[in-house]
Amino acid sequence: MSERNRFFDKRTRMHRGKPVDVTSFSVPFQNFVDNLDSMPKKLAIVPAGMEGRPDLIANDAYGSPDLWWVINLANNIFDELVDLKAGKQIVIPQL
Repeated sequence: MSERNRFFDKRTRMHRGKPVDVTSFSVPFQNFVDNLDSMPKKLAIVPAGMEGRPDLIANDAYGSPDLWWVINLANNIFDELVDLKAGKQIVIPQL
């Protein structure tokens, strides 16, 4: 199961007589988000060459670029090119 599928539930529902795929947060994902502030974290500085690339930071920190969203979520990053500059201090949650 991919990391993405672990955190989202996809179900088909009927709407006006037609099947519609509905994606929602799973309970494990919601628990993760709710407990993010209490997780142990490391401080890190965004190195040159990784600015705007949470996937590279996640790969370095966790061994998987698929966890880029953890870096964004923990640091309130909405636009990587603006918010993830070289030299900026960020937190890396310990998973």
